[in-house]
Amino acid sequence: MSDVSKKFRFEDLQPHVDMLCDALENKGASCSGFKHDKFVMTNAQKYRDILVQVRAKICSFDTLLHDLAALHHLMIHESQNNQKYRIYKIVRALDIFILKEYNRVNN
Repeated sequence: MSDVSKKFRFEDLQPHVDMLCDALENKGASCSGFKHDKFVMTNAQKYRDILVQVRAKICSFDTLLHDLAALHHLMIHESQNNQKYRIYKIVRALDIFILKEYNRVNN
């Protein structure tokens, strides 16, 4: 008999950075099927790099906030009108996930 009483936590449902970066790169199961902005695709790796820094504890909270805000702004600005809402939602989810990871690693 399975344990149906297990409570799911937010972390159990949280998308992974790799999946969200794949969505920015418009590949795999996260592909939208629309022509995608090459700038956005090539800068998705920066989110992966930020996560590596967070997990290695080599960035301060202020630096993390600055880097995420700058990258968020850059991604939205450079996407112009090409799927701007989709990119905004993905980038916002990346910001949330990486901040949660920072809190988990540093507490």
